[in-house]
Amino acid sequence: MRPIQKLFFIIITSIILISCSNSKYYTVKKGDTLYSISQKRNISVSELKEINKLENNLLYSGQKVYLKSSKNYKGSYHTVSSGDTLYSISKKYNVNVDRLKKINDLKSNTLYRGDKIYLGKMVNKGDLNYNSSSTITYKSNSKNPVLKNFGKPLKKMVVNSPYGYRDHPVLGRKILHTGVDLKAYMNTPVYSPHSGVVTYAGWMNGYGKIVIIDNGNNYETRFAHLNRILVKKGQKVKKGKVIAKSGKTGRVTGPHLHYEIRYKKQPLNPMKL
Repeated sequence: MRPIQKLFFIIITSIILISCSNSKYYTVKKGDTLYSISQKRNISVSELKEINKLENNLLYSGQKVYLKSSKNYKGSYHTVSSGDTLYSISKKYNVNVDRLKKINDLKSNTLYRGDKIYLGKMVNKGDLNYNSSSTITYKSNSKNPVLKNFGKPLKKMVVNSPYGYRDHPVLGRKILHTGVDLKAYMNTPVYSPHSGVVTYAGWMNGYGKIVIIDNGNNYETRFAHLNRILVKKGQKVKKGKVIAKSGKTGRVTGPHLHYEIRYKKQPLNPMKL
């Protein structure tokens, strides 16, 4: 083989080898992170770590990060859309928020539209096509003589997050959710479900802007994360009066109304009354 032919052969072979290898691995450049690589190559951080047997997230320039999926590593992805939170995704697919953060190497609860969240398990294709605002209708059929006379704080009652222990969407740890989160856009009118006297109208940690009403017979109602408060402390209100406009103040990920019913200061599950 002549020298020029040999050189040509080497060049062609090198191009082919590089092309083939590029489909299998990514060469780390300065500033690269596992997350940035995962977004470029449409593969989760957790899968990258599994394939490359990485103990941590440290990378160095020139390092080869293999991209080819392991045959034994199976799972589904959820593509983040507007309104999604780690909490809504965790509830839909029955995956703990902490686990979602761990397997996706998330340092916070912030999500961006278009992100791919690895679920760590296979999910039916039909279940992946859902809107995070998919919710359940609020119902209250109380036999209690007092509670059965309570109305609704919103004209349309749709529950985004029910009462009970949950992985908090902001704090990222399991705590008691003492009310229900109702779907509400910014400045949706909030109505008093029962007559009473306003005992608090202002700011409260976690709750943001909140109104608390003493409804008599040791019952009180709370309305939190408000944008505007339209009543004052000591004011008497009638059932059906607009007392506030919904918002996203306090410890929240988006606009909604947090609604509580308490008896002798202890929270009740409004959906079981």
